[in-house]
Amino acid sequence: MVAWVGGRDPRHRAERERYLADPGGDAKAERAAHDERRFSDNDEIRYCLRSIRNYAPWVRTIWLVTDNQVPAAIDRRKAERDNIRIVDHREIFRGYKQLLPTFNSLAIETMLWRIKGLADRFLYFNDDMMLVGPVEPTDFFSNDGKVNLRGWWSNWTEQPAKRDSFHGSNKLLGAEMLGFTPEHFFSTHHVIYPLLRPAMEELFDQFRPAFLTNAEYRFRNRKQFWPISAHDHLLVKSDRARVAQPRNSAHFSKRFCLTASPEALEARLEQLADPTLRMACINVLDAVLDKVPDALRYLSTATGPAAPFEKPRTEAYASRSRKRPFATLGSRLVESARDMFAKSGDGHDEKVASRSVR
Repeated sequence: MVAWVGGRDPRHRAERERYLADPGGDAKAERAAHDERRFSDNDEIRYCLRSIRNYAPWVRTIWLVTDNQVPAAIDRRKAERDNIRIVDHREIFRGYKQLLPTFNSLAIETMLWRIKGLADRFLYFNDDMMLVGPVEPTDFFSNDGKVNLRGWWSNWTEQPAKRDSFHGSNKLLGAEMLGFTPEHFFSTHHVIYPLLRPAMEELFDQFRPAFLTNAEYRFRNRKQFWPISAHDHLLVKSDRARVAQPRNSAHFSKRFCLTASPEALEARLEQLADPTLRMACINVLDAVLDKVPDALRYLSTATGPAAPFEKPRTEAYASRSRKRPFATLGSRLVESARDMFAKSGDGHDEKVASRSVR
């Protein structure tokens, strides 16, 4: 399952603008919920899919969940021969099609588990996530049947900025559904998520009104819960999970992508070749490309050989890798100013991707 969106598509853009102007029963969407970057396509999906094929060949099926779209990076026929299946939003929202169209990752995540044929155990990638080294099923699902969750136990009572951030509030609401509190809850790291389909179905049955309300929002809203957080806390509560701090992943957070210098970004990109790393996530690739135009070369090297279902990169993407000295200079001046005020934070992008496990 890869829930992906191509925001440049004129049809998709027109629908988005239409519902932004008249969101119906929703409150007016905050800018953070409809920022253009949430729907941007910088060819990340190419490296996400390629990396799974190269480093997790034991994974059985990729379900590509879209709003009647196909990424320009892949040849659909060849992809289908390589067990990539295109799934429209109408399938996962079957029985609730009045909630479509949606431009909301939280709404999509609320329903992703409803794909027909989805394995009981599956890996869920945002499309800005990728593998950068070989992984095994036991990296995500232990031999004793438990799910390996990556993150930290947190207390946010003295960290109001985290608690009140957009994603922070969504994360906490998911924890609170299962009886956890801001004083003690599991903060899931922004890394590849191992999920149990039966656990999501269990949550849907137990909290059906809340799930359907969650899926109603056309754009992300602070009143929504993050379904992944609810899933993880259910597993912790029912002793179906093992918690560990992430040690083999590299996260380029939204703030790091936006505020880091070109030199710092390039140094982090070079680290993707570290043989101890297995996973990476780059939240705002377009910002990275503005400052490091050669960034895709690092991703290409880290994710391995091109897959047979890939199409050549288009001019729109290739042009991002060319030096633009004046734009880059302006970007560096702006980012230097931002660096003075930067604080730590994390990001949660609209576009998501997952893969079924044997």
